[in-house]
Amino acid sequence: MFGVADFSTVPGVPMSARSLLIASALTAAAVTLAGCAQPAPAPTEPPVAEPAHWSYDGESGPESWAGLDSDFQACEAGTKQSPIDLPATVPAPSTSIQLSADEADGDVFDTGHAVEFESDGEGETLTFNGDEYSLQQLHAHVPSEHTVAGQPAAAELHLVHADANGNLLVLGILVTEGAASDALTPFIEAATHLADEEDVKLDVAAILPASLENYEYSGSLTTPPCTEDVQWVVMGTPVSMSAEQIGTLDAAHSHNARPTQPLGARAVVGGAGEVEARRTLDR
Repeated sequence: MFGVADFSTVPGVPMSARSLLIASALTAAAVTLAGCAQPAPAPTEPPVAEPAHWSYDGESGPESWAGLDSDFQACEAGTKQSPIDLPATVPAPSTSIQLSADEADGDVFDTGHAVEFESDGEGETLTFNGDEYSLQQLHAHVPSEHTVAGQPAAAELHLVHADANGNLLVLGILVTEGAASDALTPFIEAATHLADEEDVKLDVAAILPASLENYEYSGSLTTPPCTEDVQWVVMGTPVSMSAEQIGTLDAAHSHNARPTQPLGARAVVGGAGEVEARRTLDR
């Protein structure tokens, strides 16, 4: 405890001076105690690291992704990377996928790298090897990321699905220039004014090609962090979009396609598919 000196017994000091000294000592003690009672300054929060900037060209392009962030190492060191060059002919089907015909509701917005439809988590589902995956989002690449016999398509749609454990399956649909796609019109129209998120309903079954024969292989995300163990199902038959529709996507993000990656020891197998009867037309 802090104490105050007794000046009343100091010889040669007048009483008035003694009173002044005592008052000064008491004031100093009070200030000291008040100072000790002040709370310690709150600890400052560590600065939040900004996400690494990556792109599709220049110094932050695909060849440099691994060096932009320690979390992007798989982009260079991975052995099961996507996209890949697919064979000219779809291998004989050895598996089969089942897709629901339910519509999906969600928002369309610009991620900074692609035009994306984000599902509300209800609607279209896909069953692969007995596991059910639900549609999370759909986005577009112009031109295609996967190639067939070395040739890219005009564009490619990626329908990203996840199961209950967070495992990913991406359904890839190649796009050729031709007749307009009515099923994709809501997505395309929303892409023309992306200042605000647009609520969109997509009939996923109507987006699919007539034949559901497909290429299947184990790969990765095609964007950083290039996470592997992603199941890929790429439709062997492309769908058609008009030059204007493709141009709308290209105007939003031109050449947002990662180059093809080595196949390595992986095998590309063939698959078939069917669409289940529609359970809900309008929700």
